[in-house]
Amino acid sequence: MYTVAVEAGSWLLIWVGAYVAAFLLPLALQLKQLAFLPPIAGLVLLALQMNQPSWLKLLCASLVFLYLMKSAVLLVSGAKLPIGSYLLYFTVWPGMEPLRRRSLGVGESRSRGAGGGDAGGIFLRGLLWAYVGGGLGLLTALQFDRLGTFIVSWLGLAAILLLVHFGFSGMLSSMMQLAGYPVKPLFDRPFASRSLREFWTKRWNRPFVEMDRILFMDPLRKRFGMRGAVFGVFLISGLLHEMAISYPAGAGWGMPLAYFALQGVLTLAEGKLKLPKVFERPWTWFWILAPLPLLFHDAFRFTFIVPLFDWIHRMITAQSLERWIDLLLWALGIGHFLVLIASFQVPFRLHWREELPKLSSFNRKLVWTLGSFTTMTIAAFGTFTLVMHQELMRGDRAALAVACYIVLFWCVRLGTDIFYYKHADWPEGPQFVVGHALLNSLFAFLVFGYGGVLAWHWMT
Repeated sequence: MYTVAVEAGSWLLIWVGAYVAAFLLPLALQLKQLAFLPPIAGLVLLALQMNQPSWLKLLCASLVFLYLMKSAVLLVSGAKLPIGSYLLYFTVWPGMEPLRRRSLGVGESRSRGAGGGDAGGIFLRGLLWAYVGGGLGLLTALQFDRLGTFIVSWLGLAAILLLVHFGFSGMLSSMMQLAGYPVKPLFDRPFASRSLREFWTKRWNRPFVEMDRILFMDPLRKRFGMRGAVFGVFLISGLLHEMAISYPAGAGWGMPLAYFALQGVLTLAEGKLKLPKVFERPWTWFWILAPLPLLFHDAFRFTFIVPLFDWIHRMITAQSLERWIDLLLWALGIGHFLVLIASFQVPFRLHWREELPKLSSFNRKLVWTLGSFTTMTIAAFGTFTLVMHQELMRGDRAALAVACYIVLFWCVRLGTDIFYYKHADWPEGPQFVVGHALLNSLFAFLVFGYGGVLAWHWMT
């Protein structure tokens, strides 16, 4: 334990040192030649901790090393960032391109999304992928004993990629755009790729693309030409994945490098093949997926993915279903008050001060009255769920009757949104797309949550 603490402290010291150096050195002498120091320091520490626990090696070889490389990028680019952008760059945003807030024009609203990007659509796609990945991960964990470790290793890996790479990264990119930073999505609809070049240079893992462009492409191109530089950055990516995958697993050496070497050869070759358009996507996805066991080899999956989902399985099954229903009911009660937080923003967000005076006095009062009674109803649902918690757990008839009504209420609300409201009815702007998606997610949680409580009582 003492050794682990010393190693973790060493990484923290190097990380903080790189953090400070990347901020101070460009302000002074623009010492770009020192850009190699943070990565070299990281490599030395990786070599010294070969016998440390796998989880520590994985953390240091991926997350911490990423931020050491960000220090090198700042030193090479000589970027001088405002303190807010600097802190976001080193804490929240995994991209390599130095963060610069977009300047707004006269009368321009930041809520449009930085750079005019589709921040709302990016968030919505990310949220949907997060649900798919989270659902797949939950099912995999629940069925851990039945599926077998080999299937769990691949399903679990797919769940993590969907949840993090497709889901969370999209939502984070959207939030950064709404905050005024003209960033591009970290993973930009990779399934739309029609070639390996498009996949690897535009749509998949933009931080790696930015790092290759800033640190490696120019030196490699000057020495080996463009084709040699392209193949070179694939080899560098392979070496970095060896560090992030084979190194913490302690086995599988050479397989991630072989995967990226193959991708480099195929990417260079496909430009001369002139494939018919009908074969472009099959070609692309066959060569991305077929050799995937080289990248995520057995040693990595059985060292990290399988134990992770085994732990999740044990965490879930350690509690009885009744205990999970108990926690669910508390969450359902709180969920109604989250709806109220959104409801209280309606008059401001929808500009009632300007819109309602256009109505007659009676219609204006009617809107306020209906809104107030709806708010009171939602507050009553939440209060009832929290106060009558034990009655709901016991399955008292009156309590279950009210739960049935709550399910009906939110089902109708969701149905109204789907079949009655039109997309054109909603105010424009990505912030409304984000709010709309989160609200409907909350409504769906209330429907399925109370429905799950009713189904549990019906089955027992």
